[in-house]
Amino acid sequence: MLIRKYENSDFDQLCHVMDRVRMQELLTANMEQVFIQLRDAPYLGYLLKCKIYVATKEEKMVGFVGLRPHELSFLYVDPTFQNHGVGKKLIEFALKRLERPIKLEVFTDNLAAKALYEKYGFKVVKTVVEKWSDEYPTEFSQDTMEMK
Repeated sequence: MLIRKYENSDFDQLCHVMDRVRMQELLTANMEQVFIQLRDAPYLGYLLKCKIYVATKEEKMVGFVGLRPHELSFLYVDPTFQNHGVGKKLIEFALKRLERPIKLEVFTDNLAAKALYEKYGFKVVKTVVEKWSDEYPTEFSQDTMEMK
């Protein structure tokens, strides 16, 4: 597996990975009705302003991280490659590039992701329950985790 800097030519694969994992994440939170493809998502610009690194295996993207100062903004691993060490390699790669303290946000119900973060010393510092949007008044719970 190779981890390298994101290139514009990676966009279609990035969308594919993000969409698959985002749906998985939303299903876990019983919020699949709010799913929007990355190409149409309001947070696309936020993602593309991150320092993005992609994990590839045989030239296929298997995951990626998006970093901002003191923030692990995105960490997504294609469901086909979950539980194969990709997330572990991506988080270790990210932690070498981020200054402490480091924060991240994760759905409260995303126990697999939280377990990974906790292995590296992240702790829940805040939980917020809020409405998704006016169009989708579904409530969801999100944790802010921090590593000092």
